[in-house]
Amino acid sequence: MIAQTLIINRQQIESYNIQLSQSIYDNKLNQLIQEAQFNDLRPLLGTRFYNDILKKISVSDTTYDDLLNGSEYEYMNETYFNYGLRIVLSYYTFARWSMFGDITDTPFGQTKRTNTELETPLTIAEKKQAYNNNQNIAWNYWLSVKDFLNRNYKDYELYDTCLRQKPKFKLYKLG
Repeated sequence: MIAQTLIINRQQIESYNIQLSQSIYDNKLNQLIQEAQFNDLRPLLGTRFYNDILKKISVSDTTYDDLLNGSEYEYMNETYFNYGLRIVLSYYTFARWSMFGDITDTPFGQTKRTNTELETPLTIAEKKQAYNNNQNIAWNYWLSVKDFLNRNYKDYELYDTCLRQKPKFKLYKLG
């Protein structure tokens, strides 16, 4: 099923020097990747474009390789670098892992995995801070991808034009 296609995997996340414990369960990590794809990445790309990317990945089509993996490109006689959607998604996923990764569903309800003899779990405030920090990192990488898409919009026609256009209204303070 195309909706279950993952844009990244554990090895790709780790390739960006994001530290994931080897004890992380892949099914939990894959759940968080799916959530980050749908809730964080899809709104940035637009649904049609997002679905097309998943469709192409599911059949190993290389159409979007530069977009996914990053690339160097020329625009108006300047060289720019697009960091790629995979690094964006990696940080969105890691943000979710930081906030929700230790929650496990059991027959007795949801629990939090800890080993209190050796470690001190993060407080909710510390988790929120890690979540927000990784969301900000993802957003900053996204800005390079957004510039790439806007500058190469003829090659990526499914990228929503409403996401490319600047607002055509101004706000004024009255009084």
